[in-house]
Amino acid sequence: MEKLAYIVIGGAVGVVLTVALQGANVMQHDMVTDEVDMTMSSSSINEDDICTANDTGAMHKHPPREVAAGGPIPSVSHLMFPDMMDGYNIQILPVNFDFTPAAINREAQDNEGHAHIYVNGVKVSRVYAPWFHLSAELLQAGPNEVTVTLNANDHSEWAIDGVAISSTVIVRGAPSAQ
Repeated sequence: MEKLAYIVIGGAVGVVLTVALQGANVMQHDMVTDEVDMTMSSSSINEDDICTANDTGAMHKHPPREVAAGGPIPSVSHLMFPDMMDGYNIQILPVNFDFTPAAINREAQDNEGHAHIYVNGVKVSRVYAPWFHLSAELLQAGPNEVTVTLNANDHSEWAIDGVAISSTVIVRGAPSAQ
């Protein structure tokens, strides 16, 4: 019964945040990156560190692809829910964007493609649907920046004025059990 209560409460919070974030994205098309501190902590990660390599892997970057003028402007936000077994479950909330896994590696089409997930600037996965499980193994102890980018079928990053359409959330990794 307790798990059901958590699911209902989590779902309600997710709906409220989704509506609020979508409303903000519709009103401010020039706002490309949403930053949310899910840890409610006063510490933060320097923005300059987002695209740097770290000791878990190499930096991964795709060229920007400008959103077509005159069409709907895609945007993205994402929520992260702690998973009781391991890590986090990520809910990707795109607006004016469709996941098209069958079209991967084909010519780019406006407002469609897939997402990439980065942890502390290192690409950890491609994503073809709105949900993804992020293993705790991919997180460092302390604050971690988890970024989702929208990518075209050819893997280029959808962008507005050269700025990738992305969302960044800061979560805490558990201390290492060494």
